[in-house]
Amino acid sequence: MAPVVSGSGAVAAGIVARKRRKIVRAFREHGATSADTARSLADVGLSEGLLLYVLKLKHLIVSVGGDKFYLDTAREQAVDRTRRIVVAVVALVIVAIVVVLWRMGLM
Repeated sequence: MAPVVSGSGAVAAGIVARKRRKIVRAFREHGATSADTARSLADVGLSEGLLLYVLKLKHLIVSVGGDKFYLDTAREQAVDRTRRIVVAVVALVIVAIVVVLWRMGLM
């Protein structure tokens, strides 16, 4: 029996991406992009949450001690570049699979 594919994973990924962009934008808009300009979460209009915790683990949001944080813009650009490469590779693999299946007459 073939597995049922639903779009809920894509929807969840979209929600996470939107929330991630909101966090990044909050730090940028408040100028918290270096250790010297670090701000508290309250200053940038955010509160603790799972996604913020993950961004801290990935060192996109960096603590300078106390309750002050900043967005590591260089790291964020590197992560975005890697994400774009992964998406492109996955898309190419999907296209290749579709072409092979089509050529075999299975589509």
